[in-house]
Amino acid sequence: MTASLTCRKTLSLEAGSVYAWETAEGTTGNILIDPAESVARPCSAEGMPLGGMVLVKSVGNVENPHPDPEIRRAFLTAASVIFQEGERQGQLPDKITRTYW
Repeated sequence: MTASLTCRKTLSLEAGSVYAWETAEGTTGNILIDPAESVARPCSAEGMPLGGMVLVKSVGNVENPHPDPEIRRAFLTAASVIFQEGERQGQLPDKITRTYW
């Protein structure tokens, strides 16, 4: 089975960068990456944090995980892809498309 994920930066705010993401299956969401590029959290399209789930890049662990495994998995995948591309490019990218099996 092949899956894909597309992320694109939609806003740059004082609180960080907002990315909209979508999977090939149609699951969508938004992630706020803080200015230090070390913390990701689910957010609204306007950049307002939603819920308490947080991924701290240096620890690689999710705090306050969402109870729905699909939402939790999609958030982790999107945040990981954004962080990996940021490290690879030396800065947070404007757009990412990732295909995986």
